[in-house]
Amino acid sequence: MCDLVHLERRGIPAVGIATAPFADEAVAQARLLGMPGARVLYIPHPVQLLSAAELSGRADAVFPGVLAALTAGPVAG
Repeated sequence: MCDLVHLERRGIPAVGIATAPFADEAVAQARLLGMPGARVLYIPHPVQLLSAAELSGRADAVFPGVLAALTAGPVAG
């Protein structure tokens, strides 16, 4: 989340991707870093035991959301 906030503050759009069980932590970190509206997308958990093909499928599934978030305009914060 720190990198995302630093990029956004430099005018570089950024999107965080986390697994769903970490949503509360992502929101809390964004708030603590002064960017409560940070763009974060959530994917199903867990990912650590997925094969490369399964990870690629998760990336493909979330990509439209990443693109939409990056082109939605600046984040407040």
